[in-house]
Amino acid sequence: MRNMGRVWSLIGSVLIGATTIGSAHAGSQTWSDVSDYAQYVPLAFALGETAYNEDFEGLIQLTVAGALTLGTTEFLKSEIDAKRPNYRPGDGQNSFPSGHVAKAWFAAAYTQQRYGCYQLTWDCWRGSAIPYLAAGVTAYGRVAADKHHWEDVLASAVISETFVYLTTDTFDESMIITPSFDNGFGIAILKRF
Repeated sequence: MRNMGRVWSLIGSVLIGATTIGSAHAGSQTWSDVSDYAQYVPLAFALGETAYNEDFEGLIQLTVAGALTLGTTEFLKSEIDAKRPNYRPGDGQNSFPSGHVAKAWFAAAYTQQRYGCYQLTWDCWRGSAIPYLAAGVTAYGRVAADKHHWEDVLASAVISETFVYLTTDTFDESMIITPSFDNGFGIAILKRF
């Protein structure tokens, strides 16, 4: 199971590389396609890292952070009803905030919050560099494709970072929280001292 997490991380790396090659002079449809794919790379990394660490508690935190982020994003989209840059009469509006960026950014932020640290060293950021790059490509792609304004993608990043900060703590390798199936279903908490 631990090695499968690293496999998902590798798949995410290949996907982000494949979707961004040749996109420097791409048109709006290409950027739309790139952002459609890139939004899932951070989630693949987050799930891969969580599986690699056999981190059941982290999976719960990822789920809660994602539900709050995406729920808030969808609520704001329906209430604010801002026009997209490429709006034409009869089109859906719902520009603010960006759902694509919310999906990408919360997973990148989770990976950093749970498994990284906040010192300015490569060791702290190497695990989340590709997820944040993919989230950045997603944000840029949504603007370049005329699907969103810059404030839409920035708002999604802020919402994502806020909910991840509030719901996710740092992974503690000396403590394991895992499902238990002894005499029914439960949760086992193991702490190494």
